[in-house]
Amino acid sequence: MAKQKKKRGKAALNLVFALLLTGVIGTGLFYAGRSLLNGRDALTGAEEHEPVQQVTAAVTAAETTTTTETETEPPFPPAPSRSTETVALGDTDKILARNAVLLKVTPDGNEILAERDADEQIYPASMTKIMTLVTYLKLCGETAEDDVLIMDADVIAAQRAQMAYTAGFEPGEACSVTDLLYAMMLPSGADAAVMLATHAAGSEAAFAEQMNALAAEMGLRQTHFVNCTGLHEDDHLSSVNDIARILLYALRDPLAEKVMSTYRHTTTVTPQHEEGIELVSTTLSRLVGNELESLSKPLHLIGGKTGYTNPAGQCLATWAENADGEMFVSVIAGSTALKPLDAMGDTLTLYQLTCEPLDSIERITLDEADLPDYVHN
Repeated sequence: MAKQKKKRGKAALNLVFALLLTGVIGTGLFYAGRSLLNGRDALTGAEEHEPVQQVTAAVTAAETTTTTETETEPPFPPAPSRSTETVALGDTDKILARNAVLLKVTPDGNEILAERDADEQIYPASMTKIMTLVTYLKLCGETAEDDVLIMDADVIAAQRAQMAYTAGFEPGEACSVTDLLYAMMLPSGADAAVMLATHAAGSEAAFAEQMNALAAEMGLRQTHFVNCTGLHEDDHLSSVNDIARILLYALRDPLAEKVMSTYRHTTTVTPQHEEGIELVSTTLSRLVGNELESLSKPLHLIGGKTGYTNPAGQCLATWAENADGEMFVSVIAGSTALKPLDAMGDTLTLYQLTCEPLDSIERITLDEADLPDYVHN
């Protein structure tokens, strides 16, 4: 009996000791766990708050950043505007042309400085080829410069039958696109124009449709093309204002600007032309070169395109710049039919209005004898 009591006492002591040990261990684990949890919370808090600070900083930076909108050039030159200072040429005999416009080109648009029936429909004659040039470059791009086309005998024959000027290529001659562009724009070769149109669109008629599509995109209300050369058709029409906008659009293309401002170009040597064909600008060959130097703001005429048919009369589209870098465009149509230099006289006289009043200017006339490279085409 005593032994049993002794065993029960020992067991009780063991139980108490176990309970005390469990309590101590439990308390230690509690505080250790609490410490670990606090440490994790500290770390988690840092990780969670850092992105918020970054987002806040980004928002603050965005709020303090000034956004500058980049102004883009409109796809096409805008219609020219008139003002109270626009000169109406009326019946003055200083300008012979039936239709005329003089524009000042500014970053804000194109201002009409002087005009005579600028929106009236005209026959544009070979000024048409400016649109042929830009339409070809739009369809084929400048990568086509090195393409070679074989001159078609039927194209030459068809243009000669219509009494259109041809640049001098022979049937079967290999012609680079570059040479054809110069041949079309400098001496106004109709053969070159038709070859380029056919190359770009498959036929001249299909190309004319492309010209009209581009004219519609540009918002040209008085313009409709039937061919790529400017040969007379009753419904082949434009206006001097529309031609001015076509010229300005062409000047955005470096190749088009280069071609229209070139005085002389010699084509690639071929078996048919062992020294090439010398092509001279009908615009720049009709100038002495110093006609506008006496103005209070001297002007330099840079280039352009002539045109002529009997119904159209003498036509001329050009651009010029003064010493301040200001740019001007002149387009005249319906000058006297038989005297090409009258169109140049109209143009030079018109350019005086860039800095002189109408009542103080005199008509400028030119003489063939003063022009050693004068081209009649």
